[in-house]
Amino acid sequence: MISAVASAVLPGLGQLRNGQRRKATVLLVLSLVVATGAAYMVWYRPLTVLTWGVQPTALGWLLIGNGALLGLRIYATVDAWMGAPRSHDQRPLIVAGTTLVGVGVGLLLVVPHIVAGYGIILDKDLLTSVFAAGPDVAATAPPPSTLPVLPTAAPAGDPSSSSTTSAPTLPPATTTTTIPVRLWEGTERFNVLLLGGDAGVGRTGVRTDTIIVASLEPDTGDVGLFGVPRNIARVPLPESWDIWACDCFPGIVNELWDYGTRNPDRFPGARPPGASALIGALEELLAIPIHHFALVNLDGFVDLIDALGGVKITVTERLYDSAYPHEDGTTEVIDLAPGTYDMDGHLALAFARSRQGSDDYNRMGRQRCLLQAVAAQADPLRIARSFADITHTIKENLITNVPLNRLPDLIQIIPKVEADRIVAVGFEPPTYTGARTAQSYPTPDIAAIRHAVTVITELPAAEAIAALELEPLSASCG
Repeated sequence: MISAVASAVLPGLGQLRNGQRRKATVLLVLSLVVATGAAYMVWYRPLTVLTWGVQPTALGWLLIGNGALLGLRIYATVDAWMGAPRSHDQRPLIVAGTTLVGVGVGLLLVVPHIVAGYGIILDKDLLTSVFAAGPDVAATAPPPSTLPVLPTAAPAGDPSSSSTTSAPTLPPATTTTTIPVRLWEGTERFNVLLLGGDAGVGRTGVRTDTIIVASLEPDTGDVGLFGVPRNIARVPLPESWDIWACDCFPGIVNELWDYGTRNPDRFPGARPPGASALIGALEELLAIPIHHFALVNLDGFVDLIDALGGVKITVTERLYDSAYPHEDGTTEVIDLAPGTYDMDGHLALAFARSRQGSDDYNRMGRQRCLLQAVAAQADPLRIARSFADITHTIKENLITNVPLNRLPDLIQIIPKVEADRIVAVGFEPPTYTGARTAQSYPTPDIAAIRHAVTVITELPAAEAIAALELEPLSASCG
């Protein structure tokens, strides 16, 4: 029995104890090669391991390897048990030992490999069901259209009225072309639109209350975070779209996704029409290409934070909300004094979403701090412990067109990204806005916004922070 347990722990140890030196040598060499290789990869090549974790083909080989290793360990355990010396008067002990060995095989061998295999299957299913397949493509703006121009009663429409969001659906434009997106060459940047949607109890449609364009420089790890206020109105649209006379969206920007979703014929292409509408507007506003997008249901963010075991947040200013809308549709009081908190998902979402006593611009800053905290605290062990819950939450609450073949490249940037290399700017009044609409919504100062984007994307992070007189993200988040 001792021999069997020894080989269950490390194949070959039991055979060595039984005096089967040749067989023990073969099994021990195989075991040590596998163990040494695994330890080396985990300690010295963790990025390679992470890269394997986002490639379905590699995951398939890992699944096969997991099964092969299980077979090797079962063989070594059974062989050690069968080869152990015993006398004829040990039959009762043999029966009892066989039972114990069977239990040991289940605990030491089968269960860990089943858990590992299940995790691999979950990972593969997540990748193939959430992330886009095929090569990178970016839809160009729709060609000039012959659609009639929609009338607008005022320079900027009232977001609560049907004049800006309930226009009739018109025939689609004739064609949409696609061009390959080539990244990681020289100093070219990778730009992705990060969105937080407010879908939930008692709400219809999706309003993108969180709008952040992240721009990554792959060679240096510099990151620019461009926060677009949800209530900014008259964001510019490509002139070729020819939808409104102002070549802009008359309502506020957080309604544009929903407008595109309800008027898909205006925004044809491979992307969801809501994404096409919003990406087209933001590309025009920022004057940079946006390669991909990711939309997260903010209520689902609660489950993600809980799956990670919570997040530690430093509150720099008191946050008080006497009627914060709970995820179930009820309201509650939120009162956070300055200090550091271990927040669960619900409290973290309240920290990111509450506006009472502050405004959209304070909230944008808290959202950036929350993203930074989650990224900094999501270590591999925490992720591994809650992998099943995390994958389920992501599948239920994430919409993205980031292709699978881009994920390995993104992982390579991880060690380069540090807090002091992140430049965050919110396009807030009065620095980045102009005149207000009749409904008192700010309109963008396009020249000022584009200047800031140019500075951040062309200068090193420290120089961009100094040139724009920004506060480092690590300082503003406590």
